[in-house]
Amino acid sequence: MLRSTQNIPNRNITDVQRYFWRNYLAHSIEGGLYMGGLSFLAAETVMPAMVKDLGGPNWLISLMPMMLMFGIGWPSLLTAHWVEHLPRVKPFILATGLLQRLPYLIAVLSLFFLFDKHPVLVLILVALTPLLSGVLTGLNFAAWMDLIARIIPEKRRASAWAIRWIITAIIGIFAGGIIQSVLARSPGPPGYGILHLIAFGFCMLSYILQAMFHEIPSTYQTDLPGRGLVENLRSLPGLLRADRRFLNFISMRMLTMGIYIMTPFLAIHALTILGKDEYYLGFFVTAQMVGGILGNLIAGYLGDHLGSRIPLVLARLILVAVSIGVAVNRFEWGFLVIFFLFGFAFYMDRVGTSTLSIEICPADRIPTYISLLTTLMSPSMLVAAVISTLVRELTGQLMPAALLSATTVMLSLIFLSRIEEPRKKTGVDNGGNLVPGNDC
Repeated sequence: MLRSTQNIPNRNITDVQRYFWRNYLAHSIEGGLYMGGLSFLAAETVMPAMVKDLGGPNWLISLMPMMLMFGIGWPSLLTAHWVEHLPRVKPFILATGLLQRLPYLIAVLSLFFLFDKHPVLVLILVALTPLLSGVLTGLNFAAWMDLIARIIPEKRRASAWAIRWIITAIIGIFAGGIIQSVLARSPGPPGYGILHLIAFGFCMLSYILQAMFHEIPSTYQTDLPGRGLVENLRSLPGLLRADRRFLNFISMRMLTMGIYIMTPFLAIHALTILGKDEYYLGFFVTAQMVGGILGNLIAGYLGDHLGSRIPLVLARLILVAVSIGVAVNRFEWGFLVIFFLFGFAFYMDRVGTSTLSIEICPADRIPTYISLLTTLMSPSMLVAAVISTLVRELTGQLMPAALLSATTVMLSLIFLSRIEEPRKKTGVDNGGNLVPGNDC
């Protein structure tokens, strides 16, 4: 599809400069509040333990750490062709963004008022909350990534993602203590209802900041009719065949999902080994978030200055070490170190992945590329959940799952090594101003 950019890039560069700090700070703080709020329902610790307490089976517990991402995985593929030709994507993002937050309010009401008479219904509603929110998020996820590519310059994206996750981690540190206090005083459904209410409040605060984004039009305009849904879907196999770098990135991401073979039962395993009650989850969350702050700081610096591949390599090496450590550790301090390192690597991986996923996409097809990426993650997450369940049912032990996670993450390094750093030698100065040649 032929595209014309005459007179548009220069105008947009000026707009990026004018609104840089507004968009940079709004983007960073908004994401920190949203994900920080969800740390009160930490997918790797609180959610599996909650489902277990509510009577959920092992297969459902296995799914909880990836429910949100599984929901995000595929819906954007249905809207990508339409999003690519929207003159403005922010109204669409705000409309669907409000809907994606409402499932947490439904969970609050069900835990407070329905559990005594309808425990199975409440279990279903609570377990499906992150999935439903993820599906609604998925509708706008590609559009949102496209917007971020427009408003945040290339060489400031890593630090923007890092700040988001640092705020998330700081909130998560306080969340750890609050989780401990809430579940100690109000164990069971009432306590989990309070945690959902707190999460919903943070999510709504993030929505207010999201509305403050100043949208900058795409630099790509076309006089040709846009692709339809069927046409866009038919173009995907050719896209994968033609773009080997993107195929390697997808393979790397799919293998990395193997970490979710271990994580659903990680906190449950630690509580069992230590003989602790559910309130001790707060300590694990705190350790994970402290590690996340350090991981974000390092990933943001390395990402802005050296590119996003180095943080991704470091994250995978640490995740392998964590998986091996879980298999042999029996000490309280050891589990706290494990959760610290897991948070360090987990957030470092998120910064690197979020940055690289935009940089390897053609600017005029970011929605389609991102939607294809998230769609292909869903099967790998489901496979990880199935393997996690089978290992748990057959062995009742965490060691086999931990070793499988270590193996898949190590294999992901092979595909990561085949991806050349896409970072251009252009960007912004220390004041956030664009210098010539930046793709924004």
